[in-house]
Amino acid sequence: MITQPEAIKMIAIDIDGTLLTPQKRIAPRTLDAIQAAQAAGMVVTLATARRYENSRQFADRLGIQIPLITCDGALILDHPDGTVLHRRLLPADLAHQAVEILVAHQIQPVIHHINGGVEETWSGHIEFDNLGLEGYFKEFPRVQRMHHHQLCLEQPDPVRVVAFATEEAIERVAPAISQLPCAWNSIKRGNYGTAEITVMQQNCSKATAVALLATHLGISMTHVMAIGDNNNDLEMIEAAGWGVAMGRHRNT
Repeated sequence: MITQPEAIKMIAIDIDGTLLTPQKRIAPRTLDAIQAAQAAGMVVTLATARRYENSRQFADRLGIQIPLITCDGALILDHPDGTVLHRRLLPADLAHQAVEILVAHQIQPVIHHINGGVEETWSGHIEFDNLGLEGYFKEFPRVQRMHHHQLCLEQPDPVRVVAFATEEAIERVAPAISQLPCAWNSIKRGNYGTAEITVMQQNCSKATAVALLATHLGISMTHVMAIGDNNNDLEMIEAAGWGVAMGRHRNT
């Protein structure tokens, strides 16, 4: 007996390398396909490593009216008002351990906080800055600088710890990070031209956030399509009823 595939009711789309072209634009045919899905009654959301601050413009372009998944699944925020519906924060003691490991490998830690709905970024002093960080700080100029010992101690639990470095440096630090009781992922080339590593609360991922949002909307994961292109998308692609892994596209 042939089983008919489940109907798609919700689509979760990664932004960089999936929704966007290399020129950071939404291709016309991509926009047409998403609008056709919405017209057919499917709800569409974004599931991204980006912060809400630099994701909402694409949600607006797509006319999304449901919550967005940001920070690799650590935050789910209503759109368009940005209200935090769900947060999965990294315990400060684990964040501190991650910071110490990164600094020991001469990699600059970047700490992402959310304070009363306002996103904040903290970083250590400039001695370990690199080209990837320069790109990040241009996009988020409101960065608080402090000594790395102060980044997590006596501070609220952060959303995540992120670091930008060469692929070789990330590969060297990953074994030590993997010993911490937390979730982490790495990608070879991120938005800022470098490899990245992200440390989050244990069991935090885009997959868990997609499942939470689907439940919130009354949709079974068998009716969810997840589309992505990088390591941090694999779990949600595998968890969804419909998983689509994309190659890096070149069309504009």
